[in-house]
Amino acid sequence: MKVAAEELTVVYPEVNAPYDQIFQQITRGIQSEFKGKVHHLKLPRTFDAEKQANMITTHKVIALGKRGMRIAKQLYNDKPVVVGALPIKPNGISGVSLMADPNVLFDSLHELAPEITAITVLYSPASEWIISDAQTKALAKGLKLHPIAVDDIKAAVIAYNKIFEGSNLEKMAIWLPLDPVTANEKIIVPTILEKAWENKMVVFSSKPTHAKRGALFSALPDNELLGQQLSRLINSVNYKSRPSTVKTLEKIKLAVNLRTAAHLGFDYNSNERSGFALTFPN
Repeated sequence: MKVAAEELTVVYPEVNAPYDQIFQQITRGIQSEFKGKVHHLKLPRTFDAEKQANMITTHKVIALGKRGMRIAKQLYNDKPVVVGALPIKPNGISGVSLMADPNVLFDSLHELAPEITAITVLYSPASEWIISDAQTKALAKGLKLHPIAVDDIKAAVIAYNKIFEGSNLEKMAIWLPLDPVTANEKIIVPTILEKAWENKMVVFSSKPTHAKRGALFSALPDNELLGQQLSRLINSVNYKSRPSTVKTLEKIKLAVNLRTAAHLGFDYNSNERSGFALTFPN
């Protein structure tokens, strides 16, 4: 008896160039890893989530972006669904968060700023889920992670100010996770980067745009490898089991600010620079 090939639907937003390349790369990665037929469902800006979800006939679904999440919420109780291309946290739906795995971040830190021995990270409930894992992985790499919990921007500002009043700042780095409070774009990030520059202190970030703004480096998703990771997850997830499985990005590319590096006394050779996906200023 011939077994029918598995089928999968990838749901993603319909967007204009160049942003559509992100979803094309992710779906290319999914197709290279998934052993079966892959269907595509593009979502316009305005749509009826229940109606679109009812149109999906495959047993497995990978949903991308905020629009994809709306479809995932309709389906995840009834079939295997994973979400991606979002900074998700454990919320009942399995997926791969845009938060980089602490292992790859710490490896990058060691390569780019080898004298760093301690990392301070402020976190709110939005990024709390990754902190215990990060502590374990930092310890395994000979790094000391100092996690500081805050609930709001005011508390974050006070905590950051205390960090800059400390000593041995040249041996310590600040990690900005994907967190709307502790990496607030309007208040926190500009202040942190300015004070870090004044104190010649390393800042690295889980958000791609922060290297351009002055962090030493930030993590860029490798979209094709993200697609492959999503494909592996959909093949292993048991939608009937709880809690859900949320993974971090296993592989990243690096954006590096060479002006910041020079200011901190780092000089990367041409071989090292060839490994950077983006450099600033460009």
